[in-house]
Amino acid sequence: MNLSAKNPRVAELRRLVRNRRERTEAGKFVIDGPRLLIEALDAGVELVDVFVEPVIDLWADLGVSVNAPTWTVGDGVLAKVGSVVTPQGVMATARIPEPAPVAHGDFIVELAGVADPGNAGTIVRSAAAAGAQAVVFSPESVDPWNPKTVRASAGALFQIPLAVGSSVGERIGAHPHQGELCDEADLTGPLTLVVGNEAHGLDQATAIDRWVSIPMAASVESLNVASAAAVLCFEIARQRRNHRIY
Repeated sequence: MNLSAKNPRVAELRRLVRNRRERTEAGKFVIDGPRLLIEALDAGVELVDVFVEPVIDLWADLGVSVNAPTWTVGDGVLAKVGSVVTPQGVMATARIPEPAPVAHGDFIVELAGVADPGNAGTIVRSAAAAGAQAVVFSPESVDPWNPKTVRASAGALFQIPLAVGSSVGERIGAHPHQGELCDEADLTGPLTLVVGNEAHGLDQATAIDRWVSIPMAASVESLNVASAAAVLCFEIARQRRNHRIY
C-alpha cells in the first residue's frame, strides 16, 4: 500500500523539510530529487529512508541500488511535502555528517551571516570547485542542511567538509569598496575567505585581517554575495595555480 501524507514517516519528512530545529534534533536532512540522490550515494552519505512515487523504479529508471528502506508514496504526496514547484519523484532522508575539524589545508571559506539558502548552496559549490578544503557556516548563517541549500550546492555539500569555528591563515574579508583589488592582492598563502550577509555585509565584530574587493565598473554598486564569492574563490585558485607553476 502506498504511504499517504498522514503516514508518520511522511510526516517526519515534511517536518525535516520545513524546520531547522527538527533537522538538528533528529540529526537528519532531506535529499530532494534523483540527481542529488545519486550524488549522495556516490559520496557515501548514510541514507535513512527513501520515498518514491509509484512511477519511479530506482534501479530501472536511475540505475541505483540503495541500502535503506524504500517506500512508495501516493500520487501527489511529495508535492505536498517538498519545497520545489515541480517534484522529481524521489526524496530521501539522510544522516547529517559530523562537523569536520580542519586538521590541514590552507584555504577555507566562511559564511558569516549568509541568510539565503540558494546563495549559501552556490557558495559551497564554488568553494568546492575552486579547491577549498572546508566550508564554515557561522551560527547566524542559514542552515547548511536546508533543502534549498543542499539543492543549490548540486551535491557539493557531500564532497567538501563542513567545519565549525575553524579558521586557517589570514582572515580575508570580501568588501565591495574596501581593501586591495583581488587581482592585485597576494592570495597564495594560507587564508580563510569570509563572506557576509546579503544586505549588510560583514558585521563589524567579525575578525578580519585584510580586506579585498573585486574590480567593477563605476556604475555597479556591488555583486550578489554568491557571485562575489565565486569570483574570489577562483581568483584564489588562479593565483595558487600560477604560484605552483612559477
